[in-house]
Amino acid sequence: MPESPFRITTIGTGAVRVNPRRGGPCHLVEADGQRILVDCGRAAVHHLGQAGIPPESIDAVCVTHLHFDHVCDLPLLALLGWNNGREAGLRIIGPTGTEHFLHHAIDEAYADDIASRLAHGKDPAGLRWSTTEIQADGPCHQVGPLAISCAHTPHAGLRNLNFRFDLRGRSVVITSDTNLTPELVQLCRNADLLVCECSGTQEFLASVPWGSWHMNPNTVAQLAREAGVGRVLLAHLVVEDWSAEPDISEKMAAAVRQSFGGSVAVSVDGGRLEVC
Repeated sequence: MPESPFRITTIGTGAVRVNPRRGGPCHLVEADGQRILVDCGRAAVHHLGQAGIPPESIDAVCVTHLHFDHVCDLPLLALLGWNNGREAGLRIIGPTGTEHFLHHAIDEAYADDIASRLAHGKDPAGLRWSTTEIQADGPCHQVGPLAISCAHTPHAGLRNLNFRFDLRGRSVVITSDTNLTPELVQLCRNADLLVCECSGTQEFLASVPWGSWHMNPNTVAQLAREAGVGRVLLAHLVVEDWSAEPDISEKMAAAVRQSFGGSVAVSVDGGRLEVC
């Protein structure tokens, strides 16, 4: 069997509300010796620990957008990695405003904590981060043969990014909270794996004021068909926090399968899969 270019771990597959089965949005991409997070939401650091991934071992974080459920654990990741002996700061790739967020959420919010640790000999180099704020679609980061590209899509008036990872002829796309757009279809073109938000059924999303910000099984299936992806993994499962149906997410996956011929699965926190 050929070596897998990618290992994907679904660290957190829920959304805003506290769900005992699902943390906030966070996915780990392991490829070519790199460990890269896409978002760092509620309980991400705890779930990384459960998966045996120390925070200081993360090389970079790709931030899709600055809604709190996607970034609330990012200060903890940076501070705990530094406390645990990280020798160099994190690389952060995100939308316009990411550096402003990090400055206020780490430097200012934890100024006394940081000063205390520096006074007791902590090396400041491990806390300094390197931020790339993405202005345009296309390539955004390269580490050896691993290429990362992105595309903006609408979401609640925010700058909002979706990320694609390419390595040795294989590709993975991890979406943000999003809408179906030509730019997203192009980003997903022929991807082996699409990790796609599917916040709720079409009926559920039509009933809430923020429903137009998100994908449903119909739009996920359309994206997968038009882009020609290999398989789909559903995430950001908001509907579970509102529905009395325990199998609502599996029903959404079944709805995607009705009009998409590839494999469709529902993500779980801590789930791992290889892309060969």
